[in-house]
Amino acid sequence: MSYLTTDQSRLTSDVDKLVKNVLFKNLSCKSFQNKLNELYRPFMLMYYLHDTANYSKAINALINSSIIFIGITHPYDVIWDYEMTQKLITELLGYKNSIMREKYDWIYQEKKNKKGLDLYFKSLIENRSRVLIIFIELKYLKDQRHNVTIFDFHNHIKKLRRLITTEDSCFKHKTGYAWALEQGYKDGGFHCHLVLTYDNSKRYSDWYIAKAIGEKWQEITKGVGTYHNSNDAETKRTYGKDGKLGIGRIHRDNPREVENAFTVAGYLTKSDKYGQKLKVWVPKMQTFGHGEFKEE
Repeated sequence: MSYLTTDQSRLTSDVDKLVKNVLFKNLSCKSFQNKLNELYRPFMLMYYLHDTANYSKAINALINSSIIFIGITHPYDVIWDYEMTQKLITELLGYKNSIMREKYDWIYQEKKNKKGLDLYFKSLIENRSRVLIIFIELKYLKDQRHNVTIFDFHNHIKKLRRLITTEDSCFKHKTGYAWALEQGYKDGGFHCHLVLTYDNSKRYSDWYIAKAIGEKWQEITKGVGTYHNSNDAETKRTYGKDGKLGIGRIHRDNPREVENAFTVAGYLTKSDKYGQKLKVWVPKMQTFGHGEFKEE
């Protein structure tokens, strides 16, 4: 794979995965060496360019360990030979516990987030006989991801959250919302999962609302963003056939619908999605949140 044009999300995902593979999946030294020579130079150039960003424990382990062997050498001057790579792996082994602890801490926090979200969501549903539930994924066009840094993503999300709480239009008659930020592991990509509830006595077309939110995201990102609208008819029909439909109109007195709605909201805090945790983030960046319940 070529990293002539750096995709920060993909690059940080690949570096994080490389370190974990050599520490926990017995990746051979030779394979590690080959992949390291592919990733190290573009990553370090990106690291110097965005030196205020924070990184995962695995990525920090590589940065700290490599400095021991190369000092302040410019990454373009570094070629990892077999002997250097072996020494690097030995140094990385000292970080295994802290990398594992990061995972356990993240799982604990996700479970804590789930409890808070469940209480919030329960209040939203019980407060009305019917609610309209929107579930949308906000992301970036695949051929534009190299133009999007974590700082861009952070700013886009800040603008979105501000609009959710202050603007009318597609957020008018909203009764609640929750969001979670992730970074795809398979093909990279910063993205946001967003769940919103609306007063169904005042808003009716969930597909139209989700579409309007997606278009608002495209506007915020100046055209590099895209979205997946889960409230389209085909998706709802598919889940409806299996009795798992938890979006669109949800009736408070229908236990199955309510249970399915909780499953939808729970996707934001699933503790088995550690692979999609952010590997790079802006200092003090929130990766999960929800509104406050206000009884009417």
